Amino acid sequence: ANRHRVAQGLVVLLDGDDRGVEVRVRELDTACRTQGIDARTDDDKVAIFIPTWRIETWLAYLSGADVDEARKDYPRLDRPRDCQQQVNALWEMCQRRALRQPAPPSLEAACDEYQARMPS
Repeated sequence: ANRHRVAQGLVVLLDGDDRGVEVRVRELDTACRTQGIDARTDDDKVAIFIPTWRIETWLAYLSGADVDEARKDYPRLDRPRDCQQQVNALWEMCQRRALRQPAPPSLEAACDEYQARMPS
């Protein structure tokens, strides 16, 4: 029998706004409990990605800029599908297992989440 292993996981992406990664994770846990959903356990293959302010901070970094997560005014793309260059840059960094420094702390946290929680 030819069997294929299927790796499954869930990625949750939330804007961090001015609250930051840890607070937003706690808020998500609280929201789940309020709705009668169990909070994430250590064994759950659920990674939570929380770019500080918005994803545009990460896109600016992946475009080669040094970013300041205290700023919230990084420009939006004209079309969401215009992010291929940034996706490619992130893929290359992931293959090297190292982000270009200085990296946004919220992106470093997302990479740690992915490594710890996603099936390989």
